[in-house]
Amino acid sequence: MAHLSEESLTLLALGEAADPRSQEHLAACPECAAELSSLQRVVRAGRAEAPALTTPGPGVWAAIHAELGLSDAVAADPLAGARQDARPDAPGSGAEGTTGDTTGPGEDVTADDGADRRGASVVDLDARRSRPRRAVPYPLAAAAAAAALLVGGVSVWGAQRLGLEPDPTVLATAELEPLAGYTARGSAEVDERPDGSRRLVVRTDPADVDGFKEVWLLAPDAQRMVSLGVMAGDEGVFVLPENLDVGEFPVVDVSNEPIDGDPTHSGDSIVRGVLEA
Repeated sequence: MAHLSEESLTLLALGEAADPRSQEHLAACPECAAELSSLQRVVRAGRAEAPALTTPGPGVWAAIHAELGLSDAVAADPLAGARQDARPDAPGSGAEGTTGDTTGPGEDVTADDGADRRGASVVDLDARRSRPRRAVPYPLAAAAAAAALLVGGVSVWGAQRLGLEPDPTVLATAELEPLAGYTARGSAEVDERPDGSRRLVVRTDPADVDGFKEVWLLAPDAQRMVSLGVMAGDEGVFVLPENLDVGEFPVVDVSNEPIDGDPTHSGDSIVRGVLEA
């Protein structure tokens, strides 16, 4: 069963409405539902009322930009303006031309008034919420979500992407070669995650298909096979059943399936390869 992509889950956590297929998948897939719940907790934490938040330095965005491989169009730090606004000498900060005590007559200043007087850069959340909101392009929305994951550190996906969770163990790999009528190539690998679950990760070159691409595990004689699900795009991740013996079904096959309602293999394979430990 192919899971919802990381980008889709991130956008859903940010409040985008789920389409009927995504809703159906979330209702049937505990793993995706748990990941979405984790992302939503991060979003809620980021939107929670707080007196002030320290603005991350420019190096944080540079690391996110490099990790996600984003384009040069979004290389500029999106929080640069927030740091400028938070400077004590910024216009409108009330600190122009003043030194020492800036309180007015009769104002009582105590050590526990919640103000940061050590020169730290802070963001006034109430002031920022009052500004007009502009539509955020998709790449920036995804990048902002990634920033939230970096700061929150509670998302499973974010922990994996940032190297905070051990990498999965590669159990077997396969080079996928094109079959008659196709030129696409690809690769496949079986990963074991820290929780003991296994996933088959399949990647292929783009290929023209009449219907849709379906991923299978075949016995060496190709007479017995197990369907893992539909491959959307050129990469798919499929959870392997606990009782599935990959040694009994070591052949990875990606087929071109017509939309005819027939669940059996079409006999039209795009790529195929044998998993080897």
